[in-house]
Amino acid sequence: MKRFLAIGSILTALVLGACGTNEEHKDHSATSSDEVPEILEVDLTVPETAAAGEAVTFTAAVTQGKEIVEDADEVKFEVLNISSGEKEMIEASLNEDKLYTIDYTFKANGTYDITSHVTARSMHTMPTKQLSITGGEEAASTVTEEQAAHGEVADHHHGSVATIDFKEGTTTVGEAVMLETNVTLTEEPLEGARVKYDIVRSDTEQHTWLEAPEQKAGVYQTEFTFTEAGTYEIEVHVTKGNDIHEHVKKKYTVK
Repeated sequence: MKRFLAIGSILTALVLGACGTNEEHKDHSATSSDEVPEILEVDLTVPETAAAGEAVTFTAAVTQGKEIVEDADEVKFEVLNISSGEKEMIEASLNEDKLYTIDYTFKANGTYDITSHVTARSMHTMPTKQLSITGGEEAASTVTEEQAAHGEVADHHHGSVATIDFKEGTTTVGEAVMLETNVTLTEEPLEGARVKYDIVRSDTEQHTWLEAPEQKAGVYQTEFTFTEAGTYEIEVHVTKGNDIHEHVKKKYTVK
């Protein structure tokens, strides 16, 4: 009898031990799945000025927390001539210093937006910087001779101010939020503009850039997930051709 009791006690202990292990495993799994990944950060290096005809190097240092990201899904540099609207997208390569880089030679004078589009670890960020090019050809005009002869140049935007409607808001860490901007010009939806969000937490200098595609006439949207609590400033930039470059800044609270 004592022998059976001893065996029963051992089996009970084993079962309880197994249950405890399973519960610990579940708790650990739940904790792991609830963790919010650290934000993807990109340090974009672009010179302020350069000469036409000379190769210019652009670099992007990609990190997540303290880790250098060498396995990005895609890194491309967008070179946009603000005057002409012409743009080019070039795929970057990872160099021996663990920087994503391209060399680019400009032909035309002007002011350019350089944007690094970085997709890695299920996140996307796209910081932008500007540089000026001198000593080269003047940028080709996008206006045709026929348009010029008939006065059809887009002067109806010149001197006009676009109205940017972007609401301040509150959200929680880890919850996807839709950032929406309505843009109008002379009370009509402004179509075909380029809308970008510059997101920065008030106590840091790390910027996250997002592009908002046009979903319908004058309505530009993109989805974003905040990974840290705090007060953020979101600056909305709206550009179209040479005539429109407006921006507005709003606050967003993340709990």
